[in-house]
Amino acid sequence: MATRTGKSEKNTGKSRAKIKASKALGDVSVAPRELSGQALLDDMAAYRKKISASPEAARDFLVRLGVMDPDGTLKTLTDG
Repeated sequence: MATRTGKSEKNTGKSRAKIKASKALGDVSVAPRELSGQALLDDMAAYRKKISASPEAARDFLVRLGVMDPDGTLKTLTDG
């Protein structure tokens, strides 16, 4: 059965997973196209610089990533 998508979703060509991921990341923008090679490395370096610009930005990133609680406690990700 075909599902009806919103007009804005059709126009952007984004899948629901990409839309959900971009909303979960908050203020982090999702590139409109896939990058590869040097463009990807440059984009990653720019993002790394943005995240490491301040302790608050780094902490917020780790909280959103799920490896740190908002109070600064690191989470145990493995059993053992």
